Amino acid sequence: MTSSDKSAQPREKIVTLEKTIAMLMILGIISIGYYLCIHGFVFANAANAELLAIYEVAEVGGSLPELDEKVANMPQSWISAHASQDSRIFTAPLQFGATEWILRIKAEDGLITCVRIHTSDSIRYHPKAAPPDKGNCSLESY
Repeated sequence: MTSSDKSAQPREKIVTLEKTIAMLMILGIISIGYYLCIHGFVFANAANAELLAIYEVAEVGGSLPELDEKVANMPQSWISAHASQDSRIFTAPLQFGATEWILRIKAEDGLITCVRIHTSDSIRYHPKAAPPDKGNCSLESY
């Protein structure tokens, strides 16, 4: 084996390593694109359906404890819930472009006064496919 044969072997290994890294980078970009775009879009429908089911049972004038009982028996595999003394917030998983829905239920003295769906981008933005607000949903109260 001559000295030129020995120097050619590391070059071939470097070229092979570069091709492997390039392939891994391409697969990584495709995976991230899938997760941010396709995954979010496909599962957004399931999450939004769960939010709409809660929207339907949340009635203005109803009590928060009654709502909590109803919601406890509903499927919530795609959404998360946050509760405070005078509100309930249900959120869909993150989506590219901050288009995921948020269901916000406000109450005064334990009675529901507002049921509103908006996006995480802005409380003022009402998604076109979402039903109208229920009750007195003054944006100043948020």
